[in-house]
Amino acid sequence: MHIDVDGHEIRPVVLGQSNKLHVGQNCFAIGNPYGYENTLTTGVVSGLGREIPSPNGGAIKGAIQTNADINAGKQHTSFS
Repeated sequence: MHIDVDGHEIRPVVLGQSNKLHVGQNCFAIGNPYGYENTLTTGVVSGLGREIPSPNGGAIKGAIQTNADINAGKQHTSFS
């Protein structure tokens, strides 16, 4: 993939620390959810320290909840 950045200053993203998050902060979700490549979406942190069921029947503890859309246009609460 090639992106033309002529005339634009680009800088690397500064990653935050999850232990400094607060409910209400803006967040970005970057990745390849559901096979959609190179995606970026925005939202807010809507919960911290959540526990959600994992696919193997256990639990994922300490999850960060966000309202960033991670699918093809439907609004869902997601965990990351």
